Formats: sequence, C-alpha cells, structure tokens
Amino acid sequence: MRRVVWRGAGAVALAVCVAGSTAGCTTAAEHAPPAHPPSVGHTAGAQAPAAHSVVKVWGFASSCGRRTEATGFVYAPERILLNAHTVAGVDRDLEVVLDDGRRFAARVVAFDPEVDAAVLRAPGLTARPLRLTKAARTTAVVVGYRKGAAAPAVLPATVRPDEPAESYDIYNRRRVSRQVHRFQGAAITPGMSGAPLVTRGDRAMGMVFAADMDRADVGYALTAAQIEAVAAAGENATAAVPHGPCS
Repeated sequence: MRRVVWRGAGAVALAVCVAGSTAGCTTAAEHAPPAHPPSVGHTAGAQAPAAHSVVKVWGFASSCGRRTEATGFVYAPERILLNAHTVAGVDRDLEVVLDDGRRFAARVVAFDPEVDAAVLRAPGLTARPLRLTKAARTTAVVVGYRKGAAAPAVLPATVRPDEPAESYDIYNRRRVSRQVHRFQGAAITPGMSGAPLVTRGDRAMGMVFAADMDRADVGYALTAAQIEAVAAAGENATAAVPHGPCS
C-alpha cells in the first residue's frame, strides 16, 4: 500500500492509500509547490487541440475569504468537469475562461464531495467537448492552467493502470474509496487541479486531483469511471445545487 497525503484548495490534509505499490510512504498536496522547478512543457495551440476544451476557473468563497483559481474541461455542451474542492463554498464571481480569453459566467449544477468532482454549467460556451473514456492507455498528456498562466500547459505523462485508493471526502469526514491513475512525467503545480488526462487527442481518461510532494513529476487523477456518475448528473442539469461550505 502506498500512503499519499494531499491537500485540497482549503489546505485540508487527507490520507490516500493506493494498493499495488511497493514504494514507501510519501506525501502529496494539490497546492504544494514542487521540490524543484517543473519542466516547461508545451503551451496550447497546435501542440494540443484539446487545450481549446480546457478552461481556467475563477471564483470567490466569501465564508473563508478564498479566491479559486483552478482548471476544468468541457465534456458536454456548456458543461465543465472539475474538482469539487476547488468550488466548495464559492458564492461570488464564478466564471470560466477559454484559452482565447473569452469569459463565461458559470454555476455549479452537480457536486460530489466524496468523489471530489463537480460540474459547472456555462451558458453560451461553445468549446468542443472532450469525451470521457475508460480505455486503458499508458501515455497521455495533462492539460492544465498553472496559477497565473494565461494559456494551459501541455505535459506528457506515463500512466499506470487504475488502482483503488482509500481516502476521505473533501471535508476529511467520511472515509471513501476511489479509483485513480498514477502518472509520471508531468509536474502538477497550483492551479492545475481539475486538469484532464488526455489521450488520442480528444479523450479524457481521468481528472487530476493530487500531486506528489516527494516527487515533483508524479501526480494522481480520478479515473473516467470514477467521475462518470457526476458527469451524467450534471450533463442536463440547469439549476444550481448547494456546494458548500469551503473545504
């Protein structure tokens, strides 16, 4: 078992035990800076058409005085998948920004604090959706917005088969089981939580939710199978749902 400790946007520490690893215990955190500077990788554009389907997410949670800066990706018309912990408690100025600078007001229409997945609806958003896939692939790219960046980074990664992980919900209250991909080669930095793990150009096999603090180039993503129920719940939803308090 590999024990991974990670933090969500609200700096709540959670223990994640991943089966099938012979490595010793280590720590990870969604918002911790890497131990050494990450490789630059590629920026959006011709390098990765999927980058046009990935958005920066902004918002403000009044109850904890926290501004959100995260990543999400379009998976259905006007719908964006992202981590629940990044929008927990957000009650002001929620919007998504495309790589060409266009902005769209958004609302949370699905929210699961146990899976750590949520869906935003952004009326008028016309970006091409990525398709969720359960197909197992050993190579992929992580496409996500580093904190403060105007364009998403495109980072190649080597992916291990999905593994069971024991953890807690985003509020550190209830023990939950998740299916995750462990990937290597892409340094996950603040702002990239919610980035898709993309294969075959337009398919998302997972969504980033944690980064390893001991190894800057190792990260963890929820599998497509793990997030599909939340995606289905939000695909046709239009009404806002409760999504607080802050995590």
